[in-house]
Amino acid sequence: MLVAPDSTTRVAASETAVLQLEADAAIDSATLRPRFGGEQGLPVDGNAVTLPVLKAPDTARIDWKAGGETLFTTYIEVVSRHYFRLDALRGYGDGQDDFDQLPEEQLFQARQAATEVFERNARRSFVSRIGRTKDYGRERIVTLDHGDVRELLTEGYELASDCQAVSVACFPRPCWVEYVYGYGELPAQVSRAVLELAAYMLRPSNRPIGATGESTDAGFIRFTTAGQDGATDIPEVNAAIEQFGRGANLVW
Repeated sequence: MLVAPDSTTRVAASETAVLQLEADAAIDSATLRPRFGGEQGLPVDGNAVTLPVLKAPDTARIDWKAGGETLFTTYIEVVSRHYFRLDALRGYGDGQDDFDQLPEEQLFQARQAATEVFERNARRSFVSRIGRTKDYGRERIVTLDHGDVRELLTEGYELASDCQAVSVACFPRPCWVEYVYGYGELPAQVSRAVLELAAYMLRPSNRPIGATGESTDAGFIRFTTAGQDGATDIPEVNAAIEQFGRGANLVW
């Protein structure tokens, strides 16, 4: 899959990932620098590298070099699995959508976009990820930007809840509080909803951009509109977001 400089790509430890830098410059070497474990060099072939198996969750930086000098940097986020495999999207709808004719890059981007939309609106990740929140030192209790926090990676803090940390040490601030978070279980309905959303994103729209309704011989048809009737244009996906998502954290 193509990766642009300074971009972040989510990869799964359960799948082989080949990343090709989207740049005109010829790259002759690359260095992988994961958060956990030591750095390692990666063979480059046609500006592309094959990632080794990485333990999830993790994050890593890839420095792309020419003549020993780093020209570009990209980032990856390692999770245990994606919400669905690309083969499920290729054969979606018994092949009537001809998704199997689309390039893998387009399928991957649709899956990533659907995953981001679902997670953002559900306020929950269904796989373990590494997150961070900046502590400005104004309060002893830090409200974290994510919920379902399992483990704190930054020393000097203790969990007060699954979305709050308490400072137990004195050190300069502001600083980043890092942690592992995620629901840790992927319900079948969530996987199906994200797959349906990805398929919807790939289909050409059959209505004018911005239209909220249409007059027909049978009467007026009102369209479900993302942002107005829910997070997406698909009521079933919106229902899954509501059912399996995490409510907003209220502070008073």
